[in-house]
Amino acid sequence: MKCKICDKGHLKHLDSAVKDYISSDEFELWRCDKCSSLQTVGDIQADYYGQAYYGSPDGKFSPLTEKVFRFFHSLKARKFYRKFQPESVLEVGCGRGYILAILSKLGCKVVGIESAGAADWILNNPDIKVHGVVDGELWPVEAQSVELVIIWHVFEHVTEPFEVLLEMKRILTADGAICMSIPNVESYQSRLSLPNWFHLDVPRHHFHFTQTGIEEILGRAGMKVVRQEAGDFTQNLYGWFQTLSNMMIPGENNLMYRFLQGGTPWKSVNQKSLIILNFILLPVIVPLGLLGFSLELITGKHGTVTYYIQSTE
Repeated sequence: MKCKICDKGHLKHLDSAVKDYISSDEFELWRCDKCSSLQTVGDIQADYYGQAYYGSPDGKFSPLTEKVFRFFHSLKARKFYRKFQPESVLEVGCGRGYILAILSKLGCKVVGIESAGAADWILNNPDIKVHGVVDGELWPVEAQSVELVIIWHVFEHVTEPFEVLLEMKRILTADGAICMSIPNVESYQSRLSLPNWFHLDVPRHHFHFTQTGIEEILGRAGMKVVRQEAGDFTQNLYGWFQTLSNMMIPGENNLMYRFLQGGTPWKSVNQKSLIILNFILLPVIVPLGLLGFSLELITGKHGTVTYYIQSTE
């Protein structure tokens, strides 16, 4: 099987299968012998999303956590505005549109792209135009009409990453930029325990990128990385806490994450009593996580990475 990322290497099967924390179904990971990126292989269907993943129309998390979540999205949106001062913004995988809503209030013309199979409350956003698309089709957006494209923890979800890059390039203005944040499969979090890594999230994450893989697929599309930095602070720090928790409490991966979500995600947990053990272990998990996070800052092997990308053509 040829690698869809670099289009040079071939995929080789890793020995151990990995389990979806929601459905408990198992999937295989295959590694490219050239760019070292991974691909999830198995019977991957759209029904691996749903309320156990998305939460409810009111939010992805319980009310208090949701407020914190939206606060950080607001900070992120304002950072984009300060950095790029864009007149037009498109977000790929916009979800509930929190980032676009802030950018719209700041005066940007905004539009969202989402999977046609996403929840109704995502596609029918009353404040933001959201286009539901299927893999492989052209987006209903004019060529060279967007100054900033945001794709934040979405690129790993798409089934045809090269075609998505070409679409982003098509709609981007000549001096426009793409801001892409993705999990880093070369991070220390991942190397600590790949099956327990919080950001692995099979089967929803189809691809698990290395830096070489990203550079290869961008080069094929006529693009390049102009700046690279650590991904979202909260994503990187929480990734350590949850990965360590998954290692110490086997059988219920992402237990604390589902507890923070509440609602349907928490109801889907089989052994809810293990949350007590999770809290008992926090005095061990937190300092170890902070140590790992500090190591990331020193070495640059972050759990998630953000790339700023421009066309080379």
